[in-house]
Amino acid sequence: MGFLDIFKKRTLDEKMEYYAENGYIGKLEAAAAEGKPKETRIAALSATRLIKQRPGVELLMNALRDPDVDIRRAATKALLMNATKDTTDKLLNYSEQEEDEEVAKLMKEAAISSKDRTPRI
Repeated sequence: MGFLDIFKKRTLDEKMEYYAENGYIGKLEAAAAEGKPKETRIAALSATRLIKQRPGVELLMNALRDPDVDIRRAATKALLMNATKDTTDKLLNYSEQEEDEEVAKLMKEAAISSKDRTPRI
């Protein structure tokens, strides 16, 4: 059984985590794009928490403007692990505009946790 056969048997979350662990940000961006199935988008955003560099943070920050609250929630949860101090102001601003109380709270938590992190390029 080859790699592709094994890869095809992985769950959606496992595939997205593989992309993140191996730095395939383009694959995650494509999977998180509008028009993709919601579960695929959420899995891609969730896996992006493993990418500590700027492209991963940018993907998550862009998802905070998505009209779907579940997408914004997934992005915010991932940002709890890797938001950087240069995203603090945006997170606080977004939290003030967020309609969903849970997501707004998560955004504030991500902003607070990000103050000590320096972005990696």
